[in-house]
Amino acid sequence: MTTQTTGAESVRWDLHELFSGLDDPKINTVLDDSRARAEAFVGKFKGLLGELSPEALAKAYEMLESITGPLYRLSQYINLLYAVDTADDKIKAMLAKVEQHASTTSNLLVFFSLELGQLSEEQFSKFDGAIALSSFAYKIAKLRKNARYNLSEKEEQIINLKDLNGANAHQKLYNELVASFSFEFELDGEIQTLNGDQLRALRQHPKPDVRQRAMQLFFSRYEDNSLVINHLYNALVKDHGIEVDLRGFDNPISTMNTHNDLSDEAIQALNDVTTESYTLVNRYYKLKAKMLGLDKLTLADIYAPLPEASKFYSFEEAKKLVLDGFRSFDNAFYSMAKTMFDENRIDAPVEPQKRGGAFCSSSTPDLNPYVLLNYTGKVRDVSTMAHEIGHAIHAMFSSDQKLMNYHSILPLAETASIFSEMVLTDSLLKRETDVAVKKSMLTGKLEDIFASSHRQNMFSSFEVVSHAAINDQLQSSGELSELYTIELKKMFGDSVEFTPEYAWEWSSIPHIFNVPFYVYAYNFGNLLVLALYQQYLDEGDSFKPKYKEFLSMGSSASPADITRIVGADINHPDFWRKSLKYIESLIDQLEELVN
Repeated sequence: MTTQTTGAESVRWDLHELFSGLDDPKINTVLDDSRARAEAFVGKFKGLLGELSPEALAKAYEMLESITGPLYRLSQYINLLYAVDTADDKIKAMLAKVEQHASTTSNLLVFFSLELGQLSEEQFSKFDGAIALSSFAYKIAKLRKNARYNLSEKEEQIINLKDLNGANAHQKLYNELVASFSFEFELDGEIQTLNGDQLRALRQHPKPDVRQRAMQLFFSRYEDNSLVINHLYNALVKDHGIEVDLRGFDNPISTMNTHNDLSDEAIQALNDVTTESYTLVNRYYKLKAKMLGLDKLTLADIYAPLPEASKFYSFEEAKKLVLDGFRSFDNAFYSMAKTMFDENRIDAPVEPQKRGGAFCSSSTPDLNPYVLLNYTGKVRDVSTMAHEIGHAIHAMFSSDQKLMNYHSILPLAETASIFSEMVLTDSLLKRETDVAVKKSMLTGKLEDIFASSHRQNMFSSFEVVSHAAINDQLQSSGELSELYTIELKKMFGDSVEFTPEYAWEWSSIPHIFNVPFYVYAYNFGNLLVLALYQQYLDEGDSFKPKYKEFLSMGSSASPADITRIVGADINHPDFWRKSLKYIESLIDQLEELVN
């Protein structure tokens, strides 16, 4: 049996807008120029920030952006090349070279934020509220507020350098190790060689035996490599914990909360409210077992397709559905989405050495983003396409911002992507008359919500307990698997059977290795969007201008101020509880179709 073609095989991005290839002379020009300009910046401003006028400080910020912008574009280019071929030695060598140069340049410039944060109140007062600094006001205020977590310039430089062969190297080893995994899997009497994404896609196979064997094989590879993976996770967590102590943060998660400009209490409230709502997960999966005719699901069955509604979408069909969905919402959104296809900014095929999953990459405001997909023709792939293009649209709306304010704040980074998924689902449900297909769409949407919200909350909860455990003493892979199983059982209750291989799932979650406590942003964004989408349904067209203003803000204000534009109060637990009502309404709709 051969893998079904999707039409995505020839959908490749065109990166020539960035550079023409690894031998493009502009690469060395960028590296050399950024170093020279950074050295000149140091000579011009180091030790003198307190003497600058607001106008002069604004010019310093402009110079800083002119140094970092070309490096952002170069880093984006090399990382995009690496994403589609993680085994190419020339790409890996160039990636290491660029990272080394970027680290060196970053070290030269690290004085700027440190010195600005250490100015006396008298020196700093002239910058506060200055019109010339209005574009940088939020960044300056945040920098000033968080200055207490800074180390000395020399210490910051040492951390940047040691990370190259420390945390960064550990993360790279983890990513390259798991990207190298290939799996020999028997399907319909034939042995096929699959990568991790292809094997995990078999969770959506109609046969329970295939689903269960696929996940047993998938996690067995992680268990077989547990010696290395467990060492990497312990090392990364300990490294993070040491930095938490050095900088004086209250908790390991506080580093991300501070970066996101969110209080520990607000994120704890988000976690608590989501954990309370695990009852919705339990209720849904009991309903799904009934739809599948099973007494009880295993964890390998949670994404199983409904027998009467398994459907394949070619890439062109998915493209049309996504564009039609955006058009049904707003012409500006449609136009931006269409640009991504017209300008060849999407890389879609599944390939052995390609990075798994999907992402949207943006570097500087003057360039449109790029999207990576691993398109296999499943309904979730259609939703993923809308999700990643939603990220691109978010970036396009914020393209009038300064580079420093261009990339959206992490807790809000998923807003446009998840909203776009919901627009797509709503568009499809309105046109669909087949009850079986509607059930399939509702199950797909609910499972996407649980994956983006409740599972991310579970991952974050595991991070909290595993960081506490490892910072007390190093943990074995078995001990970490036990901690993870506890979190699994909290989420799914008695709605599923827990097969042993899923205890190793923690070791397959790249975010907990690459960016500690990143994952709660998915939950934050997901529950935020559920409330915003319900608001859109209630308000209609009057909601759209506020939403566009929200997206155009980038990171130019705090999450609380940006969300206030659309009337959200992210600091109140009742806001998060309100957002969960939308999930319950979807389960209600599904129950009406099933019963």
